[in-house]
Amino acid sequence: MQQMLAAHEIPARVVSQSVVHLGQAAAGLQVQPQDRWTAMLLLSPVEESEDLPE
Repeated sequence: MQQMLAAHEIPARVVSQSVVHLGQAAAGLQVQPQDRWTAMLLLSPVEESEDLPE
């Protein structure tokens, strides 16, 4: 996640990291307020449109 933000020149830092169920890790990233929405869009899952042919 941090690498994806860095590729878009959005500075970020890890503020917490923990081990979650089944050995998967979870991390919290902190970005500057002006980069918050851009970071959220970059890191959010892609929504599929229903009107596109399969």
